[in-house]
Amino acid sequence: MPIPKQKITVIGAGNVGTHLALRFHELGFPIKQVFSRTMSKAQRLADQVNATALNKLRDTENSADIYILAVHDDGIVEVAKELSKQLDPKKIVAHTSGSTTIHSISDSFSNFGIFYPLQTFTKDIRPDFSTLPICINGGNEQTLNELKVIASTISGNVYEITEEERQILHVTAVMVNNFTNRMFALAEEILDKEKISFEILKPLINETVNKLRENKAADIQTGPAARGDEQTIKRHLDYLAQFPEQQQIYKLMTESILNRQTE
Repeated sequence: MPIPKQKITVIGAGNVGTHLALRFHELGFPIKQVFSRTMSKAQRLADQVNATALNKLRDTENSADIYILAVHDDGIVEVAKELSKQLDPKKIVAHTSGSTTIHSISDSFSNFGIFYPLQTFTKDIRPDFSTLPICINGGNEQTLNELKVIASTISGNVYEITEEERQILHVTAVMVNNFTNRMFALAEEILDKEKISFEILKPLINETVNKLRENKAADIQTGPAARGDEQTIKRHLDYLAQFPEQQQIYKLMTESILNRQTE
C-alpha cells in the first residue's frame, strides 16, 4: 500500500480523536498537530503519533491538508470559528459528530464535511477499523473525494450518507448501543446486590448479538412477553418492586413487545 500523502491535524484528544489519530498514524498518514485544551492529553497522544501537541487553537498551523474536529457537539461551531482565524478558509475541515449538521462549520470554511465513525469508543480499547463504518459527506465534490480517500484507507466500510440519513443513524445508534449498555448496567446492579456474578449473563449477551448476524431483530424476539406469559411477567414485576427504575423499564419494554406481538 502506498504511503498516504494527506497531512492531518486532529482537533480533540478524547476517545474519538485518540483512536482516529492512532489509526491514521498506523497507516502512515503524517499527523502534524494534536489539540486538546488540556496540554497533558494533547502531549500524550502527540507522542504516540509523532505530532506536535498544542492546547491553544491560535497555535494551529496551516501545514495540514485535512483538519478533523473530534470535539464535543456543543463545541464544534465555536472551535471552527476559532480555527478560521488561523487557517486558510479553503482548508478541508470535517467534524466527527453523528448529530450536528454539516453546515455548522460552513460559515468558517468553504471545504467542510463529515467524517463520522459509527462506533462506540473507549480510550484504552482499540476498535476493529477493518469493519468499522465511517460515514462521510462533503459540502462539495472535492471535499467528499478527499474524505473518501482517507476513510477508505483506514476502513473497509465507508458510506456516503446524507444529512437526514446521518441523523437517523445517530438516533438508532444511541438505541442499540447506549440504551442496551444501560440495560446491562441495570441488570448488573441487581446482580451485585444479590451477590451473583454478571459473568453468567455474558454468553447470553453474546448469543443475542450473534443471532443478529443472519436474522432480523423482530424475528428472534424471545422471552415471557413474546410468549404472552403473564404469570412470569407478574413474578418479575413483583421482584423488581425493590428496584423502581428497573421495574419501570421492565414494564415499558414488556408493553412494547406485547404490542408488537398483537400487530
